[in-house]
Amino acid sequence: MTGLCIGIDIGTSNMTAYVEGKGIVFSRPSVIACDAHNGKILALGESAFAMTGRTPGSIEIIHPFSDGVVSDLSKTVAMLSDFVDKVCRLTVLKPNIIASVPSDITSLERKAILDVLEMSGAGKVCIMEHSYAAAMGADVAFAKPYGTMIVDIGGGTVDIAVVTMGNIAVSKTIRFASEAFTQDIIRYLRRERDIEVGYLTAENIKRTIGGAVIRNEEIALISKGRNAVTGTPINFEITSTEVYWAIKEHVELILSGVKEVFSSISPELSADIFESGIVLSGKGSLLYGIDTFLESATGVPVRIAKDPWLCVAKGLGKSLHNIRKLKKNGYEFRYRDEF
Repeated sequence: MTGLCIGIDIGTSNMTAYVEGKGIVFSRPSVIACDAHNGKILALGESAFAMTGRTPGSIEIIHPFSDGVVSDLSKTVAMLSDFVDKVCRLTVLKPNIIASVPSDITSLERKAILDVLEMSGAGKVCIMEHSYAAAMGADVAFAKPYGTMIVDIGGGTVDIAVVTMGNIAVSKTIRFASEAFTQDIIRYLRRERDIEVGYLTAENIKRTIGGAVIRNEEIALISKGRNAVTGTPINFEITSTEVYWAIKEHVELILSGVKEVFSSISPELSADIFESGIVLSGKGSLLYGIDTFLESATGVPVRIAKDPWLCVAKGLGKSLHNIRKLKKNGYEFRYRDEF
């Protein structure tokens, strides 16, 4: 296949790219800052993310790719085009791009992804489920008739799948993920403490003291916010136990999704998973105690993949090294009008 091959994990929170022959070359927030009046793009990635919560009314912060699907076509194209231009500026041929998508993507959502890839400068395109790519990136050996469960906890979706014989046996997508934990913290502080905080503050709280289980030794964090009653700035303390209760409902919904997948597979695959365990990937798997929580609730061993936030991008990259095998498993590069 002629032309440079690129794998792109387009996430709600971050976009990560793998370039053939170079490895992972790019990872940045999936955020755009634009003029609220005319839509002109002012900043992309890290610089746009740093503006979150600090912009005047004339500037709008947009997440063009939300919950695993395109929410703003033109802005998603702009975000991807900027990357493709940087990577392919010295090449003549259009690149071949494989991108990851939720396993339950609708035909309309699939069309939108394909349109975005073509409009961003791709030649041939291919799309692959998050869970399949994550399993490859996590070095899960699933070519033989032996089942393993992969749970990819991204920013906008949780993709749960059982993989066996080189393919997905059963899958489920939950349309929320670690971004929901951040919003849970914002709502909790407003509801229970009359404190208003922005996205960046809540995100820092989640990453620093958040957890899927109550810690044996409670820890606390001093943070900044605004008194919702008086409107004045305040410093406040929040504990790890408070954050646990704030996000508990969404954590338990992940468990419900895992149990639902277990109930839909054969006893033989269930027995395999009891031995091989559950593999966690995605940035959300870094939430303190999520592995312990799932293992305790299911009785199945749980491990977190190495560099879990890179698993999908690594898996897309691995697929580029064996196009023939990729095609055999139902993933084929085509021009947009061939779909």
